[in-house]
Amino acid sequence: MTARGLEEFLGPFPHETTCRVIDWVKEEVKRQMGNKESEAGKRSVLNTLHYLFESQNRGLAQAALGSVETLSFRGMTLTPIDCAVLSHAIGLCDTIKHLDLALCHIQCEGIQRLGPGLHKCQELRLGQNKLGDSGVKLVSAALRNPECKIQKLWLRDVGLSDSSAEDLIFALSTNPSLTELDLSVNKLGDSGVKLVSAALRNPECKIQRLWLHNVVLTDSGVKDLVSALSTNQSLTELDLGLNSLTDQSVPTLRRLILTLPSLERIELGMNQFSETGGKELRSLQEPRPGLRVTV
Repeated sequence: MTARGLEEFLGPFPHETTCRVIDWVKEEVKRQMGNKESEAGKRSVLNTLHYLFESQNRGLAQAALGSVETLSFRGMTLTPIDCAVLSHAIGLCDTIKHLDLALCHIQCEGIQRLGPGLHKCQELRLGQNKLGDSGVKLVSAALRNPECKIQKLWLRDVGLSDSSAEDLIFALSTNPSLTELDLSVNKLGDSGVKLVSAALRNPECKIQRLWLHNVVLTDSGVKDLVSALSTNQSLTELDLGLNSLTDQSVPTLRRLILTLPSLERIELGMNQFSETGGKELRSLQEPRPGLRVTV
């Protein structure tokens, strides 16, 4: 289609020339994908995605992007138009596994443009974007997709509250593929964590690593969490750091550490334990070789 448009001005293209151009585009995309760590490299990749989108040549775009496994624009500002172009690219990538869009200043409109392709990724990083309740609902829709492949989901500091958590947690409870979940630095409170606990009770839940760092969790809320985890056989890592837990939680946490055989690491630092309470928690490592308790 692109070649036919140019032929109006330049005359017919020999088939060999068209093939050479396609090969050059494919090699250029491959070269840029190998240099995507720097800001300039990421910008170059994004510009190329725009060119492929504007070409309206699906065959060319698919040939150029067909083997891409990782797309990372961490730290770049992505406009809604950038997000639409990126969604188009993801739709053409049958091999996409890792999508890192943390710190990209994405808001609800941007995540709405990205929505149709999010379920294809195995590892999805959306942390530190102002998604808000409506944006999180769109992520929840991706998790409910019957073809969802998401295994690792990072929603750290996205404006998630207990009011929007219900929709997300319902999606989590029906998604058996998820193994890692980061909800840190969101104002979940005890009510939001209670919803998370309900999802963890689902026999289909396979979460192995759970981060609830700085989510306004108190002694009351941790009881629900520990009760839910008591029937969980998959959890290996739990982060409850920088919350409002006191010595009142030490009998509760002791029970969790001693009865959850799969647990390998629990982070409890920057809470409000006394020196005695912290010492008691650390001592629980002794009967469990390989277990790490950080207080």
